[in-house]
Amino acid sequence: MSDTETQAIERATAEGFLALYNESLGVDYRVVRVAGPGESPDVECVNSAGSVLWLEVTMTEDNPGDIPALLGRSNHKSVDALRDLLRRVKMGTVKMPVNRIDENVKEVLIQRLQRKFQKRYGANVALVVRETSLPWDWELILPDVRTAFRCSSIPFDRGVWLLSCGKDRLTHVF
Repeated sequence: MSDTETQAIERATAEGFLALYNESLGVDYRVVRVAGPGESPDVECVNSAGSVLWLEVTMTEDNPGDIPALLGRSNHKSVDALRDLLRRVKMGTVKMPVNRIDENVKEVLIQRLQRKFQKRYGANVALVVRETSLPWDWELILPDVRTAFRCSSIPFDRGVWLLSCGKDRLTHVF
């Protein structure tokens, strides 16, 4: 992913997040800067009182390879790949993969969070995890996700949030 593409994704995610975050909390943050290559957190936001909110942005995927496919960097989800999969299912060499929020989708989310929780980002930072596939009902698995991190330090003092792929729903995780 090029830096400008990464920055565009981070900006779009931040703007979608802020629209819902501001509305739900009665605040008025806006994006003022998207970090350059190698910088983190990813997005600097400021409200009308001058308070700063930093956003670290990541994406989640139902299966490894879904994000590159979404960005046109893989044929993982192409019609040809689907035809090949269906042929192999019909032959009995593989089973049709099924995405389940309480199985593979939850595990991918937990792995993403584990990687992000290894680094310390400083004060006034929120983690925004953006969906890239189906709009899941994350509330169904939040108890399991929270249990997975019950003995962990959460390095995001402004919360961990899940933003739907359509940027129309925000779920507070921690």
